Amino acid sequence: MNPLFKTILITTLCCVLASCSRLVKEEPYLQAEATQTLTAIDGTDLPRTSNSLKIPEVKVSGTGVAPDSKPPEMAFARRRSDDENVVIIESGGMPTIEIFNEKDAWDLILGDHGYNWQLLDEDPENCQATFRFYDPVTEEVQNKGLLKRLFTIESNYLDRSGEYVLTCLKLSEKQQIWLQTIDFEAPSSYVVDDLFSHIFDAATEDKNSAEE
Repeated sequence: MNPLFKTILITTLCCVLASCSRLVKEEPYLQAEATQTLTAIDGTDLPRTSNSLKIPEVKVSGTGVAPDSKPPEMAFARRRSDDENVVIIESGGMPTIEIFNEKDAWDLILGDHGYNWQLLDEDPENCQATFRFYDPVTEEVQNKGLLKRLFTIESNYLDRSGEYVLTCLKLSEKQQIWLQTIDFEAPSSYVVDDLFSHIFDAATEDKNSAEE
């Protein structure tokens, strides 16, 4: 190596190391000293340094605010056939089946709706029929020893059994069938889905397949 170049390199390294040493020695934190511990002034408290985000207790009453309160009622299932001739919608606040094919709405009302539905009264002049619905969940719970006692004491399950009215309207372009309670209120989605599944299947059933 060239002696002159070697001398220059050594001199440069010495300067760099000297500068680094000076920078480290001049850091302010090296001169820092411990401060006195905070003390409370007479008649005052020290600042709270823990639990500062504590959630305040809220006193409420009533079953509507209980953690185990029942969730809101689910919406009933909307459906539409492949050819769009049978649809399940909401009309006038009531669950409704609209029929655009050749199926007769009154025949569909009087059809077989399953074990849980019993026909009580029919009024063909007004295209209206009254049914009794037997909630299968209630029957299942009541038929099980321990669960039966729990059910009768404080079960949150609401028995959907009761009387319901099916009404039909025949228009020139379509027919409608809607379901309501005996008090003319909108029924629960559970009841609607149970009944409308049978009517929907009957309304969309192919006539040739049914004959075979």
